Amino acid sequence: MLGNILVGRYQIISHLGGGGFGETFVAYDTQLPGNPKCVVKKLKPQVTDPESLQTARRLFDTEAQVLHKLGTHNQIPQLLAYFEENEEFYLVQEFIEGHNLSQEIIPGKPLSQSQVISLLQEILKILDFVHQQKVIHRDVNPHNLLRREPDGKLFLIDFGAVKQITTQVINPSNKTTFTVAIGTPGYIPGEQAQGSPKYSSDIYAVGILGIQALTGLSPEELEKDAETNEIIWQNHTEVSQEFAQFLDKMVRYDFRQRYSSATLALQALKDLHNPHWQTLALNIPDHNQPSITNNKPQKRLSKKS
Repeated sequence: MLGNILVGRYQIISHLGGGGFGETFVAYDTQLPGNPKCVVKKLKPQVTDPESLQTARRLFDTEAQVLHKLGTHNQIPQLLAYFEENEEFYLVQEFIEGHNLSQEIIPGKPLSQSQVISLLQEILKILDFVHQQKVIHRDVNPHNLLRREPDGKLFLIDFGAVKQITTQVINPSNKTTFTVAIGTPGYIPGEQAQGSPKYSSDIYAVGILGIQALTGLSPEELEKDAETNEIIWQNHTEVSQEFAQFLDKMVRYDFRQRYSSATLALQALKDLHNPHWQTLALNIPDHNQPSITNNKPQKRLSKKS
């Protein structure tokens, strides 16, 4: 792929990563002044028959429109274009220069309670917007949170629903099902592992990230109560009772006992410091956040070879 120019425009210059769902590259946009960098994601559906490919194409179109809507938030990369080439699907997104949170949440180097509270507030504010758009991220983890340089602004990337395009199959009743649970081990709650993610599944992932930052332990190192499946973590750190209760609620084994959305979790976190904070405060418009527009990203359909 290196050196290739896709649809006569995007020149691949480096490989960012990849796995079973596809590959991610950095590219130059050769049709804009200065040839700015962008991120190109290649998704290759694991299907070959025309009917399944058409279903994948429909999913791709739907998810691209969702990503475009989400990209109107100033802490989610913008979707610049999407297209199909040789029965492979491509997304082109804004390039964020920076590092991911795995460079801030380091094993054996716990953060302070105040640092973790600040971090969770940043994440939940972005996730609040995502949930208000009726979207579940499904893969919140340190590698999918980027700290932009030089301003330090946090960005949420790599929405899990896109990965479904590469794992969908058509069952005999002609309904779409998915062969793989989307998400990262350690951050996936039970209901998501069983294929039924909720908004509170994202809350679980953020809670795990918070406990990881507080304790310096990886998710795999956290103990679970053999009877209740609840996570045992408070013996590994010093934390206030109120904040401990907040985190415990985020990572409850039963999704019905967690905060049901980022909006409610963010409100509860604010209430830890200001019990008299009014719920209506969450409805105050953020004038620094761009509004959603009806403009659609470019879509190109190239000739299949």
